[in-house]
Amino acid sequence: MDIYEVQGVEATATTQGTPIWMVAMGKPDGTIHAYAFPPSIIEWRMAEYQLDTVDEALDIVLHEPWATNPLDPLTRRDDAALRQGMVVRAPGPVVDYEPIRLHNADTIDDARTAHRIRIADAKTRVRVTPPKGKPDPLDIIRTRHGVTDEGLRQKAAHVDAARRSYRGEAVPGDPSLAIESQARQRLKEATSA
Repeated sequence: MDIYEVQGVEATATTQGTPIWMVAMGKPDGTIHAYAFPPSIIEWRMAEYQLDTVDEALDIVLHEPWATNPLDPLTRRDDAALRQGMVVRAPGPVVDYEPIRLHNADTIDDARTAHRIRIADAKTRVRVTPPKGKPDPLDIIRTRHGVTDEGLRQKAAHVDAARRSYRGEAVPGDPSLAIESQARQRLKEATSA
């Protein structure tokens, strides 16, 4: 397992002006690994997986780059959740199964468990840590995370609508939250291939 020690965190923006957090991490070979993500990702992960703390959401975000992607046909067979039997029936006429993920899980609890398994597996390869004996640079994200009750409510509604739409269910409320049916069918076909 490689240890990536956080060296610094900067609130910055892309060249188009989109706000991002830039996290610089020292790798074991002495080089720097930079990881950029939008500030809203913390609130999104909390809403998607119904997480209780900013700390867990931040930990997940920092380790996601090393987690297997259950949609990637090249790495799907190595998916940690799949190895633990976390599967659902795949859409389509052929009886097949696919790894549980946010949109195909029967429940958010199942999706959260599968994602936590993937993150735990990622940590067997890379662990992001604060510097030893120094202030934690990630504290700036913890104090300026921007998570609000209203933001969580809105994002959770979007997640619920997307999950329902993926499963072909009626989406209550705002029809703009629904994924157009042909696009949903293309998504199902692409993910089942």
